[in-house]
Amino acid sequence: MKNQNIMFTRIIPQMLKARLVRSALALGIVALIMHVSAPRALAFDLSSLNGNYADSSETLVPANPNKSLAPISSYSPYYTVSLWTFDGAGGLTGRSVLNFGGGDIANTDFNQNVTGTYTVNADGTGSLDFTTIIGSRHRRHFVIGAGGNELKYIGTDPTTGILSSGTMLKQ
Repeated sequence: MKNQNIMFTRIIPQMLKARLVRSALALGIVALIMHVSAPRALAFDLSSLNGNYADSSETLVPANPNKSLAPISSYSPYYTVSLWTFDGAGGLTGRSVLNFGGGDIANTDFNQNVTGTYTVNADGTGSLDFTTIIGSRHRRHFVIGAGGNELKYIGTDPTTGILSSGTMLKQ
């Protein structure tokens, strides 16, 4: 009987240890699977925008920029294609070709005509402020999409009444 008690006191702790090890191993595997498969929220910052982005925007310019709440019929369209360069630290430059209402095309050589700054929030929203070579200041609000490969934006300028929207795609 004494031998049986010794045997049980040794076997039971060994069985509990084995169960504990198997349980810990199974829990570790489940945690690893959840970590790999769970979608993770991206945290964005200034470095999320780095490099060149191609842009095509449609813009409406009021015929009389001093008139507040002008009817949409008094706006003229103009279109741009641009190459924006973000430095990953909050600075930007841009080169645009512009078409004013189906008339003249300006800056056909894509000379640099915009400099500015940008901000990025952790949720991928942000804004960019830029000044053109003629001194016109503008602001666009954007959302980063496709893992940093695109920007969807709108621009509203309360001083000039210019309205714009578009999408920038990373090159």
